[in-house]
Amino acid sequence: MTSADLYEKARLLDALAADVEDCVDPAKTVASSPDWDCANADDVRAALSHWRGKAHGAARNLRDEAARVRSQAHKAADREEEQREQDARDRRAQ
Repeated sequence: MTSADLYEKARLLDALAADVEDCVDPAKTVASSPDWDCANADDVRAALSHWRGKAHGAARNLRDEAARVRSQAHKAADREEEQREQDARDRRAQ
């Protein structure tokens, strides 16, 4: 993959992490409101808190993967630059 491809992949992973991190928040907000009450409200709130924690953990893992991919992109960009410089030297030598 080129450095541009890797940077794009890292960007998409970061965007996915943001979406995953926030996916439970709307339901948790509604369930946490004082107007929302039902027979199993406490169970639902506890479950949502659990899943919110899982979502945050998954988002953290996605961000770690994005950082790893971004590091690969930096290395690929360096290799690409070295290759361009070598190609330029080779053309001048001919």
